[in-house]
Amino acid sequence: MRARNPVGAELDLTPVLSTIVHIIPIALIAVRFVTLHEHRLDSPPLVAEEAPSQQLADEQDKERVVVRILATGFEVRGGDAGESTVPCVAPCAPENYDYEALNVLMVSAHARYPNVRQVVVAPDAGIPYQTIIGVFDAVTETGSSGVRKPLFPEPVLVDGADARPAPTGGP
Repeated sequence: MRARNPVGAELDLTPVLSTIVHIIPIALIAVRFVTLHEHRLDSPPLVAEEAPSQQLADEQDKERVVVRILATGFEVRGGDAGESTVPCVAPCAPENYDYEALNVLMVSAHARYPNVRQVVVAPDAGIPYQTIIGVFDAVTETGSSGVRKPLFPEPVLVDGADARPAPTGGP
């Protein structure tokens, strides 16, 4: 009968070393992903006096400019200034929205809030992407004859269903 491990036979470690060489990078990548999801828990807890007050939230809302894109046109809310609507020029299609009138409203909103850099753009469901881009163009800058003036250079796109309903009453 033959011996299973004859004396003087060499062990072939190539498969073992090959496996280890492949496992090391995978382990290093896994460690990196684990460290990405670490959270610091040593921050002090919020106490009641540090929490933002409703009054502060209301003051921030007064300086918020919101443009809702509806199927019938635009609705612009600018804090204390009230609400304005800009209907479509013809049956609403991306090319029939009145971007010039919206730009005029944005110029007056910028005059009221010169330090505000953001405007919230809230399109309703089904509004074409081309219309949203046209609104972004109308709210970010204005000007004629080659001279452009920035208005709200940081537009924020939100879901129109999440936008607060407009208050009742006129501007």
